[in-house]
Amino acid sequence: MNRISWFGTVSSVIGSFTVAFGFMLAGYTAFLMGAIAWLIVGAIGKNKPLIVLNGFFFVANLVGLYNAIY
Repeated sequence: MNRISWFGTVSSVIGSFTVAFGFMLAGYTAFLMGAIAWLIVGAIGKNKPLIVLNGFFFVANLVGLYNAIY
C-alpha cells in the first residue's frame, strides 16, 4: 500500500505542475491516476473521508480531462 500511496502523491504533484504550466491533457491524466491510487488506498484502509475526497477529485478530473480533449 505504501507504493500506491507514493504513486498517488507523485502523480498528484506532477498533475498540479503540468496543469499550472498549461499542459491540461497531461495534467488531468496525472491527476486522474493520482485520484485512482488514493481511492485504492482509501478502500484498502477503509478510510471513508479519503474515498469521498478522491471520488470527487476523480469526477472533477474526468471533467477537466473532457474539457482538455474537447
